[in-house]
Amino acid sequence: MFLSFFNRFKSKKPLSTEPIEQNKDDLFQKEFFQTIAQEVNGAFFENFALYHHNAVTPIDLLMFLPDRGIYFGEKITWTFDELKGAHVERSSKQSNKSPATHLENTQWRIQKKLEDVLSFDSTPIERFFWMTHMSEHEFDTLDSSFQELLPKGRLIFSNDSKKMIREKFEALSTLQKEPYSKVKVIGSLLSHTLLLPNPSNPFGSLLCDEQIRFLDTPLETPITQLCGDYGSGKSTLLLRKAIQILLDDPTKKIIIFTPTKLGGELLRDELLALIEYGAFSVELASFSFYTPEQSNSADYRKHFQDSTHLFCDDADRMKSAFIETLRHESKGRLLLVCALEPVVSSCTVKLINHYRYDARHHLVRCKENAILMTLLSLLRKQLTQSPTSQIMVVLDDYEMLKEYKIAIDEYLHNNCRILTPAFSLQYQNLDDVILTTPECLSGLSIQHLYLISAVENHDYPYILSRASETATIISVA
Repeated sequence: MFLSFFNRFKSKKPLSTEPIEQNKDDLFQKEFFQTIAQEVNGAFFENFALYHHNAVTPIDLLMFLPDRGIYFGEKITWTFDELKGAHVERSSKQSNKSPATHLENTQWRIQKKLEDVLSFDSTPIERFFWMTHMSEHEFDTLDSSFQELLPKGRLIFSNDSKKMIREKFEALSTLQKEPYSKVKVIGSLLSHTLLLPNPSNPFGSLLCDEQIRFLDTPLETPITQLCGDYGSGKSTLLLRKAIQILLDDPTKKIIIFTPTKLGGELLRDELLALIEYGAFSVELASFSFYTPEQSNSADYRKHFQDSTHLFCDDADRMKSAFIETLRHESKGRLLLVCALEPVVSSCTVKLINHYRYDARHHLVRCKENAILMTLLSLLRKQLTQSPTSQIMVVLDDYEMLKEYKIAIDEYLHNNCRILTPAFSLQYQNLDDVILTTPECLSGLSIQHLYLISAVENHDYPYILSRASETATIISVA
């Protein structure tokens, strides 16, 4: 580890490469690093992996304090006995080595990551060393070359008190009048987990703690179920879990199943947007998207044989026979199933938090023979007030779609689209009025939704969860 700091290291005896067990002071200091960050709503990470284009930079310690900036550090576990009598020096042109140290390269990587994601960033970046098994007195008795290359103000010694640790961090960076944004900085460094920017969150959003825990936990059981209510982030975590797996091991191959072709296309579009925005690289050929109906094709069989992971999004919208077949055929492959409730016997992770707000909705009751005219009147009003808004009309009866399309097109001089399981963005778009049934809503989120139902429907929550802003239920009085 220590050899990465300097290009030339001379010692009279071989240095041990055996890991040293953590002591109480080590744990105490690490907990205090976390406390310092928590006090100002910052962030602290140990063993942080920075993904930037095709490179992965491991960082022992990374801390963000909104009122000061970024601190990153290297953990040094060597003891005084191992360094006693050693001499260290920077490389020179005569040594034919690059003059840049490991930490200088890490600082450059952090800065480039921020710049590539944010276009411009001025967040201060400071480095430090955590001497977990060496006291300040022991360091003072080492060869003078160590003091020349390692300023004591950047060293956290094993016997440093809380007061001393805090003072050293404060001395490294100036207190800012305006705090730096945690979402901007941490979201940029962890861009593969970020919720992408939107008008209400121009720098994106950070995942909640339970979502981060799921991403940080390896899939170790043959089948894992990710369950949660509408809007709890199941699809978001499925895609980011797949990305995390490929960032850690690019040789993996992942098949993602969605109930509809459109659902897979929307996940693929989100994947491309994440890669473009987040300045990290994954091989797109490592992903395959299929619906259950496509699972009999020769193309699918080839991808299935090559796959290492099988992911199912909205599994409760798929036939149980397909899930059961997939479970039996998934031998040697890890299976992740996302659903409202468990659909197979396996390890289950339950999501509690929500990041999508429930759509505001109101109920309009009318006579059965007046439902269509009520809808047409509401559509005209909606399009007059907001001509660019996305609108979807959901009917219980598939046979009624064509009849409603004819009426809407004639009344509004429009060309609304019928959304079927085979609907593809390759040939159509979602910018017009969309007509569909509940079975085709997987992966969708539309600005305003109209639900036409002659009876009270137990599936209202799922249908209404597809509306990102407002929804209207038109029902028989």
